Amino acid sequence: MTASAPRYEVAIIGSGFAGTILGRILHRLGRRVIVLERCKHPRFALGESSTPLANLCLERLARRYGLEDLDRIAAYGRWLDNYPDVGRGLKRGFTFYGHSDGEAYRNSERNDRRLLVAASPNDASADSHWLRAELDQHLAELARCQGVEILERVELETIESDPLPIRLAGRHRGKPFELSADLVIDGSGAAGFLAGRLPIAAARDLLPFRSHLVFGHFEGLRPFAEIARETGSSQSPGPYPEERAAVHHLFDDGWMYMLPFDDGLVSAGFVLRDERGGFPPHAEPGELWEDLLGQLPTVAAQFAHARPIRGPSFVSDIRYRRQRAAGPGWVLLPHAYAFYDPLYSTGIAWSLLGVERLASILEAIPAAETLSQRALGPGLGRYERLLAAEANRIELLLLGAYRAMPDFELFTNHSFLYFVAVSWAETVQRLDPDGLDGEPAAWQGFLGLGDQVLDPLFAEAVRRLGSVARAEDRSAFADWIRAAIAPRNIAGLAESARRNLYPVDLELLVERAALLGRTRIQMRAALPLLLRSR
Repeated sequence: MTASAPRYEVAIIGSGFAGTILGRILHRLGRRVIVLERCKHPRFALGESSTPLANLCLERLARRYGLEDLDRIAAYGRWLDNYPDVGRGLKRGFTFYGHSDGEAYRNSERNDRRLLVAASPNDASADSHWLRAELDQHLAELARCQGVEILERVELETIESDPLPIRLAGRHRGKPFELSADLVIDGSGAAGFLAGRLPIAAARDLLPFRSHLVFGHFEGLRPFAEIARETGSSQSPGPYPEERAAVHHLFDDGWMYMLPFDDGLVSAGFVLRDERGGFPPHAEPGELWEDLLGQLPTVAAQFAHARPIRGPSFVSDIRYRRQRAAGPGWVLLPHAYAFYDPLYSTGIAWSLLGVERLASILEAIPAAETLSQRALGPGLGRYERLLAAEANRIELLLLGAYRAMPDFELFTNHSFLYFVAVSWAETVQRLDPDGLDGEPAAWQGFLGLGDQVLDPLFAEAVRRLGSVARAEDRSAFADWIRAAIAPRNIAGLAESARRNLYPVDLELLVERAALLGRTRIQMRAALPLLLRSR
């Protein structure tokens, strides 16, 4: 490292939405920060489906750090009003279909092969699918306009971490490049620059299989519900247009997602469970895509005249987890620390929680104080412990989901653990935006972590699913889920009368106000907080 190498307080690797937003916040806090990007915007990125908890993070960051544009993308209606040229899709909820391999999709009037769970009461307050190439570029341009230094086409090659500060070296636009930083934050996702250069070992996980992904962007798809009706399936009206959602098709080898954008583009992918460690060794991505569509005839009809815009592409073994999330002079954002599966769209919300937590750690250190290990250590230690516990929670959620997946009824009942955890957290955070009992919302555990009611349920669900063999066992599991989630069930989940169609029911929320420690009058008065859209 030469004596003339520039010195920064914070270097962020990766200019995805998380790295860029964090860079803007630290710049506003008066820190000398640089964001390093391997590619050039616009560049392709997966991770496109937002959720209400992600939107809440955006709103809190907007309020605390004066970043009004984050508030404008935190609800579909505001995004459409303010940034109509930045690609997005309307996401009203989570849609699931259960398939039998090789057979046309069939659903009865009881919705025994269909589950719709709304995430918003209307389009204006809804979530969005993020067209990442456009949104990430939009956020990077805003950061540059506000004075954040962002370097693109940076190929980092080496890192020296002893002694501190950390030194990074590589090439920028083909020319030698180096810098030093008191803190390096890795937001490079699966690429994991720090994990590949520092002695950060991989951690073991609970999932007894590998997951592979074949994915692409397509145009020209027919609506699935329309084709299903033509083949005799019952598709009764639900709480939202069922394909304006994160759509999931479950089948024997895994599941398929479809995320529709407003311009007709659809992001689609198959997530494949590999229990034997040799799948698929032979097929090209396009051939594999066609083979998988062949297992789902109704979905194949949907794609009959589709045009691939990008891909199909194949990624082997998408799961990873590191043993450490922080160390002397470095820290990993959640997506650089661990990833398991896109099921339930946890990625964006977890990444934004990481941004919010790291921002709060650095905000607590006076701007005149050096970002030393002594100053950073306690906060980063807490951050690392919470991330590890949350990764464990995500593993348990997915382990149960995959055990239940071959049986759509079981999967539906197990999914209520996820939906009760996030609906409870969203409501509590909207009612108390500054946190509970002095604990800021950012530091409250993800997916119900730390909730004395919810904490034991994820492991218990996995245990019970291991012994489900008969119809009586499925019924007993459904009864257990219904009773176990009751103290947090403000959304009316697991109620057979709803026939697997779950709207955002505000009257029910008022009726169950006591679960939230409020009277019905107090809850009715608080409804505007839950309906904020403009």
